[in-house]
Amino acid sequence: MEDFNGVIDGYRWNSYKDLLKPAFGNGCIADIPGQILANFGISTGQETKNHRSLMEGKHDHFIFLLLDGFGFSTIKYSLKKHSMKHLNNFADNSGVKLITSVFPSTTSTATVSYHTNMHPVEHRIVGYTSYIPEAGTVCNMISLTPLGQKEHCLLDNGYEMPWIEHHGTIYNKLQENDVDSVFYLPYAIRNSGLTRITGNGAKISPYYSVSQMLTSLRRDLSSAKGRTFHFCYIPTIDTISHKIGPYTQDTALEIESIFMLLEEQLIKASDLPEDTFISISADHGHTVPEEGQKIDLSVDRKLKSFLNTPVVGDPRASVLRVKDGMIETTMDYLTEKYEKYFIPVLSKQMLAEGFFGTPKSVNGDTSFLGDIILISRNSTSIFDSSLKLIDPGNQANTLIGMHGGLSCDEMLVPFFAREIS
Repeated sequence: MEDFNGVIDGYRWNSYKDLLKPAFGNGCIADIPGQILANFGISTGQETKNHRSLMEGKHDHFIFLLLDGFGFSTIKYSLKKHSMKHLNNFADNSGVKLITSVFPSTTSTATVSYHTNMHPVEHRIVGYTSYIPEAGTVCNMISLTPLGQKEHCLLDNGYEMPWIEHHGTIYNKLQENDVDSVFYLPYAIRNSGLTRITGNGAKISPYYSVSQMLTSLRRDLSSAKGRTFHFCYIPTIDTISHKIGPYTQDTALEIESIFMLLEEQLIKASDLPEDTFISISADHGHTVPEEGQKIDLSVDRKLKSFLNTPVVGDPRASVLRVKDGMIETTMDYLTEKYEKYFIPVLSKQMLAEGFFGTPKSVNGDTSFLGDIILISRNSTSIFDSSLKLIDPGNQANTLIGMHGGLSCDEMLVPFFAREIS
């Protein structure tokens, strides 16, 4: 691993030294899909003079594992507190780098970047929830459904994302260059709204367990006739981190079990084709807000009088849409009342400073960013309990592990890469 403090210093946000910026083009998860395409000789046009290469060479068969919630802080805890033989074995035989997530550091935003090679400002999905004017309500941006209406996908009711469709996925580009792609994901989300967008161009291979997924992966590799790419999404580390906590034996054992299965069923396999390469990374890490630091903005009547919609986004990076002419008043009020809990920043300022992508990728409508973004300090989380009126089952404020913000725990993720045959 590179010098930890040196890497962190390179990622710091100048305005707030304890927070990090996404390192687009210089060590960010958004760089990975472009380098996967480059592995197969496909130019993306996104290379910059300071681009940090995450992998070297070109390989005929490329496996990428996205471990949801596999943050560097969780790894540090697991290695310190528990025996992690299989994780250590994999790391010892791999190239390892420390890179940043995107902003917000959340699954919906990160996974769309992974599958499309687009920065958040290009694909416009910037949070777990978002207000969609066409639907007239707050929507879940993973299922692409209005809150409380899981059976009504926006894609089936006239909502379109032409900016993503016209750009295409990495699988579309691979297909055009005679590379076959397979996207492995849990059976329960095989037809989700986001899957329907991000899986375009790939063969969708749903699975019931990680061991079954690896069996399918080996079968697909051993029968490959030409060059292949395999994208494997595993959500279990994130699920356990949310419900039980990222710094627990439960999460550590889940990580270790994944690397044990990788070692036994893939690394030691004798039937893989020559020149098979594997890389592993994450979408974000986790932090644990303190109980007394959970701020329900729906009870602040004065603040609500400034807003057009409920508070959306993520518990650690919330988005406000403000009434006309009220932005300056709202910023002053937020700064005065909530200074110790979160930092209010104008969305346009964060856009200009490159938090959502590099300047050349900024184009078109940016209203999806809202007007003000609240970035949590320390161990604070933000929520709007009024959303329970439209989604009674919403339990976002009861989660233990949370993410979306710019802390080191949320933003730093590992990147592993190695040849396995």
